[in-house]
Amino acid sequence: MPQLDFTWWIINFFIVWITVFVILIVLVNNNTPQDLSQSSSLQINKGTTNWQWL
Repeated sequence: MPQLDFTWWIINFFIVWITVFVILIVLVNNNTPQDLSQSSSLQINKGTTNWQWL
């Protein structure tokens, strides 16, 4: 059944390349906001929470 083997080879080939492209897109999109947030000033508001025991 060489035709079935070839079909699975094509399916696996496309799965691997789609996965590689998705990982690259995620990495490229994650680097841009981090660079922007490092260059701008960040303001952190600190607060306290009063816990009530039941």
